[in-house]
Amino acid sequence: MKKLFNFSLVILTVFMANVAKADDMELLVKVAKENSKWVSFITNDSKQFDVTLYTANDDVLYQDRVKTIGNKFQTYDLSSLPEGSYKLKMESNSKLITYQIEIKTDNAVLSQPVVTEIKRPVFIKENNMVTLDLNGVCSGEVELVIYNEYNEKLHDDVYSNDSKVAKKFDVSKTLSKELTFVVRSAGQEYSETIKL
Repeated sequence: MKKLFNFSLVILTVFMANVAKADDMELLVKVAKENSKWVSFITNDSKQFDVTLYTANDDVLYQDRVKTIGNKFQTYDLSSLPEGSYKLKMESNSKLITYQIEIKTDNAVLSQPVVTEIKRPVFIKENNMVTLDLNGVCSGEVELVIYNEYNEKLHDDVYSNDSKVAKKFDVSKTLSKELTFVVRSAGQEYSETIKL
């Protein structure tokens, strides 16, 4: 029994040595197995992430939007990439998580994550109401445009410079299946598509 415990402890230590953790287990990225060029990530709740892999010169090699429901495990095979430095960015609505990946002859080495908080307007759909909370992000005048799934403009308005304002929209009478809200302020643009 003692040998089994020691062996389990060694396996756990090897597993943990290749893990980079971001934000209290919201997202866990690791090298899939020792001496491999496979990188896996695990999320522990429902999230949507934009995953982008860059070269050292910031050229985009790969992009994907990953939607998760509950626990999700996804693996990327990097064995076709030449040796060198790469950057993996994973962006959710509230965070940008960046990993440096060093591809070597026989394996991939993953850095610790750099986590950047992102402040964006927040959209909440409850029943037939969509609430827009500017979340203190915008400065100056705020333009809001709403499009349907056919990219037809349904609403266009400009609000005063109070960036703490929350707006509510009754979507019960629209025939659209989804609405895209576009918020523009001080040269920044934020968009969110909400399924009805």
